[in-house]
This record gives sequence, C-alpha cells and structure tokens, in this order.
Amino acid sequence: MNNRDYREMSPVLLAIPVLAIGLQDSASACISPAIASIAAAFPDTPVSTVQLLATTPSLAVCIVSLFYGWLSLHINPRTICITGLALFVIGGMTPVFLNSFPLIFACRVILGIGAGLTLPACDTIIPALYTGKHRENMMGYNMAAGAVGVTVMVYVGGQMAAIDWHLSFLGYSVGLISFLLVLFLLPKIPMMKDEEGETPKMSVVFRDAKAIAWVEIAVYFVGNLFATMVTANLSLFVENSGIGTPGDTGTALSVMSIGMAVGAFFYGRLKGKLGYFIIPISWLVIALGYGMVWASTGIGTIFLGIFIAGMATGIVWPAYCMRITELVPSYTQPTLIAIAGSLQGFGNFLGPVVGAAIVAIFHVDFGHDLILATVIAVLIIAIAIFIAAFIGRAHEKAE
Repeated sequence: MNNRDYREMSPVLLAIPVLAIGLQDSASACISPAIASIAAAFPDTPVSTVQLLATTPSLAVCIVSLFYGWLSLHINPRTICITGLALFVIGGMTPVFLNSFPLIFACRVILGIGAGLTLPACDTIIPALYTGKHRENMMGYNMAAGAVGVTVMVYVGGQMAAIDWHLSFLGYSVGLISFLLVLFLLPKIPMMKDEEGETPKMSVVFRDAKAIAWVEIAVYFVGNLFATMVTANLSLFVENSGIGTPGDTGTALSVMSIGMAVGAFFYGRLKGKLGYFIIPISWLVIALGYGMVWASTGIGTIFLGIFIAGMATGIVWPAYCMRITELVPSYTQPTLIAIAGSLQGFGNFLGPVVGAAIVAIFHVDFGHDLILATVIAVLIIAIAIFIAAFIGRAHEKAE
C-alpha cells in the first residue's frame, strides 16, 4: 500500500492519480457503436435485451453509488478506488474473450459496480485532499478528464467495433491505465471523522445534512433530467427536420463532449470570479445553447449551440459538488455528493420516460418540441435560482 502522506507529495504528482480515477466517467458509452453487431451475433436474443448491455451498467452505477457514503466511512477511499477500478477493468475487458450473452451481461453488471465505486470517489476525494482555489480547480479538471476519457473510449470502441464487436470492449483499457496510476501513486486518503474525532454513524451524517443542500441536489436532478432529453432526442430533431444525418448527430454529441471538457477546465477560474452565481449563470447558458439548437435550420448552428450547452454542462456538476462542500460538514460530503451523482444517473435513465410523458400529455413531437420543453424548464430553473440567490444575500445583509 502507498503510505505516503499526501501533504508531502508534489501537487503535480498527486494530481495524476486523482484525475486518473475519473477518466472512466462512463460505463456504457464504449460499446454503443457495437450494439448492432452484437445483436447480429446473438440472433436468438431480442434486440431490446441486447440494448440492455449499454444501459445496465449505468443503472448499476446509480444503485452502488448510493452506498458509497457509508463505505467511505468504514473503508479507506483509496482501497475503494482500487477495488472499483479492478472491477471496472475485469467487467469491461473480459467480454473480449466471451461468446456467451449471459456471461457478457454479467460482466456489464460487474463493470457497473466498479464504476459505481469509482465515480463518486473521484468527486469526494478532491475535497479531502485540496482546499481553496486548488480544490475548485481540481474539481473542474476532474470533470474535464472524465469528458476526455469518455471521448477516447467511444472512439476506440467505435473503431474496434468496425473490426470485430469483441474488440469494442478494448475501449475499457482506459480503466487499466487508471488502475495502475492509482495503485502506485495515490496515497492513503484521510478518513472522515465527526466533531468528536469518531467515525460518524449514518444517522448523524443525514442529521447534519442541511435542508438547503437537499434542495440544491433536487434542483440539479430536475435540471439534469430535462437536459438529458435534448441529447436523447437530438437525432430525431436533426433527421426529421432534414438538417442532417445520424453521423451529424454523432458529431454533435462529440462536439458537446469537447465543450464539457473546455468548460470544466476553466471552472475554477470562473468560480473565483462569479462565486455562487456560477450555478444559475451556467443553467442560463445551457438554456441559451439548447435554444440555439431548437431554433437551428442548419447543422452548423446545432454544433455551435450544443458546444455552448456542453461548456456550461461541464461547469454545473463541479459547481454543485463544491456547493455541497460549502453547505455541510466534511463527514457528510461524501454521502451527499454520491447521492447527487446517483440521482444524476437516474435522471439520465428517466429522461426518456419523462419525455414520453410530456409528448403524451401535451401532444407534441419527440424532437423539436421536447428540446423547447428543455429550454423552458432550464430557463425557469436559472431564473428561480437567481431570485433565491438575491433574496438570500439581501437577508444576509439585513442580519
């Protein structure tokens, strides 16, 4: 075990394993390009069941993440990260050698369990190791690293799928790099203690979580749920409007990932200038970007709008993580951040369901109209947060 004191390590050297934890930010995207080939290889398996190979890991991530807070109080986060990355690599890459659909499906569950341990870890370790501006910068860099990791995995998976669907699982080799960096470079993480210096019980953790923190998490959940509907329905809008092809939609989503990496990279600097208002401003920019997409008549405008929305999306998540660290005690932070991350995943999962409900209730279409619904919802969220922030600051000054 690496028993070095993190305070004695070079900041650059310490940043390498910390950021490596978040490289594998998606447990599902890697094999998405290979779903059709996998379905052809298993003709007796319904296509809808084959598609579960892409979505099941995300669902496993959501469920396992809910337990991360409790685990982090009893097991050193470094051990959790190593275990999670090992499961990620085993579950992600083993299907390269398999021809049994049930075994491949089991590997996808293992992959999701591993990601469910590592994804909340990378967001909760940073507040434990860094303070001040370094903490804010690292939260942004972590999000940027995740966006880069997803881009690499999807690209590798797509290229390998063109050769053989088995090889698409090699995209998860990114996790192997992360595993080795964490194993040899990440120091032992300080364990969270309560005000008496004891390991807090979960009842204490939830008791000391302020109501405003839960409100912030709920707002993020709703905003992310609506934002997900744009990416889920973008291809319908692009193709039904005659603007572009499925390839153009894929390019647009890649452009969004690049935007997320750019926005996240500059999060720390923007937080220093905007303070709390970085959250409502980010939601406002997301609404602006998606509004451009909704009003687009050409693929170029869609690329620009999705890039702008992506930049703000790359800022929103680290901003909410930092907001939680500002609102609750240190021993409560891992649990609440993990819950927020889990709800983010459930939002991604439920987005299409909510979108279908909106279509059924208001008799609108899945593409153009649902994007407008997202713009309106996110704009309302931004305005509501602005109003709440101004009222809160006026109240603070009055006191």
